Amino acid sequence: MDAGRDRIGDLMTQSTSSTSPAAGMDILNTLYSAAFTAQVMRAFVKLRIADHLASGPRTPAGLAEPLDAHQDALAAFLDTCAANGLVTRGKGGEYAVTDRGLLLRSGSAMASHVLYAAGPGVNRAYEQMSEVVLTGRSGGEVAGQHVYDYYGEHPEEAEAFEKVMSETTAECVNALVDVHDFTAYGRIVDVGGGRGTLLSRVLAAAPKAEGVLFDMPHVVDMARSSLPAEVSADVLERIEFTGGSFLESVPSGADLYMVKSILVDWSDEEVTRLLGNLHRVMSPGSRLLIVDWFAQDGATASRTAGYEAIASFGSRTLWGGRLRPLAEFEALLTATGFTIDQITTGFAPCLFPWNLIVAHR
Repeated sequence: MDAGRDRIGDLMTQSTSSTSPAAGMDILNTLYSAAFTAQVMRAFVKLRIADHLASGPRTPAGLAEPLDAHQDALAAFLDTCAANGLVTRGKGGEYAVTDRGLLLRSGSAMASHVLYAAGPGVNRAYEQMSEVVLTGRSGGEVAGQHVYDYYGEHPEEAEAFEKVMSETTAECVNALVDVHDFTAYGRIVDVGGGRGTLLSRVLAAAPKAEGVLFDMPHVVDMARSSLPAEVSADVLERIEFTGGSFLESVPSGADLYMVKSILVDWSDEEVTRLLGNLHRVMSPGSRLLIVDWFAQDGATASRTAGYEAIASFGSRTLWGGRLRPLAEFEALLTATGFTIDQITTGFAPCLFPWNLIVAHR
């Protein structure tokens, strides 16, 4: 991933410096061709090419049978994969998977990233980018269906997305339980909690607490199926699975509500609605814990500024949200009746450092 980011960073730097027309064309060719390459990778994952070749090289004829594939089309596809370093072609016409290709075996983190990022749900939103600029609406809405609603009807892409979100959560959750004491809480609701990665780790650190995993019904069903193989029986029996939309209501009766990587996906109006729903069900003294990324201001801008611009506009295009500076988080919380108790910036290092806000009703 870092190498890929460095390559993108190099292209961004080159494209903003003085370059010859020919060099500029080369850069643009590389950038727009990435869409095709992403689909090659997605097909490689969906066809499980790495899985089939893991036991040894095969010819197109030998691979076409288990795939029930068109042999000539498969051979042409494998040549394309070879051009992208996913396989190599031997002198006898057989193909072997490379170390790079093995990263895309079924169930791998990178395979999930590819199925999500190169999937129709994301791309149908990206196709509407010019309309996003003109209207301010998310690409999914312009296409006729918000991406999260789309995932509710497309389980393969939804599962890939949730796996990516779980991986993202794993980057910060251990640091989070180090900087915040969860043992004081008796009932914890994870709002938009996905597959339960955050909640299960928090409950492991707070052995007397009970938890509620709250997310869209199809996501909760996913978590209910996957968590038994991932967490201890003690943690699992303390989790209540509840489906719904946090833009409509949230479960009541908790003394801590966690909102991680949620606000970045939504507009100010929708964030205000969510915070209002939380404020209505929270009792005086109960706490809200927000984990999210902050947009940098001019004083803290660094080498990640270009990535930040891409991530923020990407969020706007996909979901209708954006990265916000700390001051906007503070304003949104104050406007919905919350009092901020604690702000911890950069508690977990990442490309975009993780930040923590704790507030109470």
